[in-house]
Amino acid sequence: MKNRLICCFVFCCTAAHFATADGLIAEDVYIRAAPPGQQTTVGYLSLINDSDRACTITGGSSSIASRLEIHEHQHSDGMMKMRPVPSLTVPAGETQVFRPGGFHLMLFGVDRQLTPGESHSISLTSEDCGSVAMVAEVRSLFKKSDPAPKMKSHSMNDHSMGKHGMHKQPASGDQQ
Repeated sequence: MKNRLICCFVFCCTAAHFATADGLIAEDVYIRAAPPGQQTTVGYLSLINDSDRACTITGGSSSIASRLEIHEHQHSDGMMKMRPVPSLTVPAGETQVFRPGGFHLMLFGVDRQLTPGESHSISLTSEDCGSVAMVAEVRSLFKKSDPAPKMKSHSMNDHSMGKHGMHKQPASGDQQ
């Protein structure tokens, strides 16, 4: 009985750091706390496609926002501009990092003040790889966040010797 409780506790604790769908794994999922009165915030994560086919993300939702969109920062005419993208394809065996200055999630119509340390649900939908449900930690807008510690195994499937060594990883200064 004690061993089952320990296993259940370990599974529940690690589930907050990643989620899986049909070949998609989300890691280091977080959203930014916003200044008081702000109803828009941003979300970041690493989305790993551990399948043998491309997965196209077409949208998503959140328990705290009326709308979630995928956005990208782009240089245009010497200026940084943020643009929504209707879909984002993650090739088979690759990782798409959502980070400041690149692709990210925009949450609109946030219905409450977000406090660092809280957790809220986010879901991403794909055309061909199912949905990915995850729990995002709220991190401070002003304090530099450290990436979450990497897990040795993502789920009951053994990924430790899989394709993860080939995933593109963000540079150490990329997280904000």
